[in-house]
Amino acid sequence: MQFAGTLACALVLAAPISASAVEIEGTWHVLVHYTDSATSKPEQERWEDRLWVIERKGKRLSWTEYPIVVFGDQTGRFERLGTNRASRVLHYWEPNAAQQAQIASGLEFNTRGSKHKTLSGSDTKGWSSGRGGGYQSARFITYSETWSIEGLPDAPVFQRDDSLGGASAEEFSGRTRYETTGVEQGGDVLVGRFDRDGTRSGTFRLTRAGVAATVKGSGKTQTERVYEAFFGELAGQLLSGSLPDGAEEAALRQRIEAGEVTEEDRRQARERFEDFITEQYRAQGNDPRAHTPQIQSLARKLTQAYLDEGKSLEEIQQLIRSGQLRP
Repeated sequence: MQFAGTLACALVLAAPISASAVEIEGTWHVLVHYTDSATSKPEQERWEDRLWVIERKGKRLSWTEYPIVVFGDQTGRFERLGTNRASRVLHYWEPNAAQQAQIASGLEFNTRGSKHKTLSGSDTKGWSSGRGGGYQSARFITYSETWSIEGLPDAPVFQRDDSLGGASAEEFSGRTRYETTGVEQGGDVLVGRFDRDGTRSGTFRLTRAGVAATVKGSGKTQTERVYEAFFGELAGQLLSGSLPDGAEEAALRQRIEAGEVTEEDRRQARERFEDFITEQYRAQGNDPRAHTPQIQSLARKLTQAYLDEGKSLEEIQQLIRSGQLRP
């Protein structure tokens, strides 16, 4: 199911509650589309997603939230900003067919930033984690969250109330609310209104998902992962001016094809490649001095591929991406 844009949001909010009762226990993929009136661009489309795992344990509910969802196919979710960091795309992301299939079969999650609450109550009267201790000290600032679920089994409302304050300080509070307005696919999809403190507002969709698991490690060391991230970025930036362009490059290409490359050509090309690789290391927050042997070795290999083997920068780019060209 797809929903995005003003018309789609209106349809979601107008969707009637179905007759299907909702069994809240299970794993849910939560997708939110919203705008933020507290920013400089209040009309900018934004999104976020997370996983909720809700379990019945005796007379209580266990509710765990994982804010970092890991898809095998990251299409449309994040974009690179010229470094090894990725930023969430600024439009309403919707899962494609492959991503929907992974939601159904079971997603992976990173445990960083996860939260958990145990709720008391019942489906009839509602569930709440209640407030911890009521003690307040003039010496300390405390933070607390209360999670609640009401409206079961027909139109669940999920709410988070948080507060920060102390006995001698003004209390700051916030509220995040997911209000179901439509139940679809026999209770396996919930849609409705999303609001955070009256500034972030939009729509949400909860989709019942397969059993989730912590993200699987690759078996590679941190050094190896950083190394691979660097070379992926290096290949992507290779065509952005590491060698002469325009007439100078055309003249150099003619000498390459005629077999008339001079030692000066070779020296200049090697230095340009070396400067280029050094800047890529620095742009990713690394100290290039610690990698001088690798930088010099790779620069020599790039020079050989470019001048002696006559490969284009596009061909060299593919060799780097495939791992065939390394220091």
